[in-house]
Amino acid sequence: MDQGAKVELGAKFNEQQNYIAPTILTNVKEDSALMNNEIFGPVLPVISFTDIDEVIEKINSREKPLALYIYSSQKKNINHILANTRAGGTCINHNLVHFFNTYLPFGGSNNSGIGKGHGEFGFKAFSNARGVLKQHIPNAIEQLMPPYNDFKQKLIDLTIKYF
Repeated sequence: MDQGAKVELGAKFNEQQNYIAPTILTNVKEDSALMNNEIFGPVLPVISFTDIDEVIEKINSREKPLALYIYSSQKKNINHILANTRAGGTCINHNLVHFFNTYLPFGGSNNSGIGKGHGEFGFKAFSNARGVLKQHIPNAIEQLMPPYNDFKQKLIDLTIKYF
């Protein structure tokens, strides 16, 4: 493999059928193209660590990811990662399930994209809501705005004095 990465599983492909088998790689170098571009395919580089803060430091040293997948049975570790990282979306102990749940917003954060899709979130993100206010009768605020007269000045003085 490129730059010494090791194929643990997969790496079969068929260009005519646009097929790539699910592939797991280890020993992937930090400066490789795989580690410096978004991965849109069934390719998973595995990076080992000994300290949870190493993971957080690695995540935070890069652009915010579109999705962050946390696999752990330790609630303390899950909460620590959630509290100290940012991502467009996060899924715990699974992958992609959050994408298919239309009750959750899905989308990027900063460089991985902006806006959230799915269900109500997608409707709000991709709509251009317009606020419209139609004033039918004069209101109290207008009594504090120019043009000023004696009555308005007395209202202003009272407002400043008592509010």
